[in-house]
Amino acid sequence: MRALILVAVFFAGSVLANDCHSRSVRIDREMIAVGDSARAVFELGPDREWQLENQYGGSCGIRADFYERGKTVEIYIKGGKVVKICQRND
Repeated sequence: MRALILVAVFFAGSVLANDCHSRSVRIDREMIAVGDSARAVFELGPDREWQLENQYGGSCGIRADFYERGKTVEIYIKGGKVVKICQRND
């Protein structure tokens, strides 16, 4: 019985967690994948852009946010390439 409860809690946590392991995402009618250029992302017109900084305040990348119905898609760009895609439920 304890094992069943533990498994249920594990799966519930994974469903509620944010997904940052996406390799690609569809925004409007375009597909963005890890490894695409920053230009492909900025041509879609992100709703918000964040300058990412390291611990010393230096620039280390950009995060572009796209707000869709019920979720936010965050695309991380470093060195002119997409390196990570996260989808967060609102």
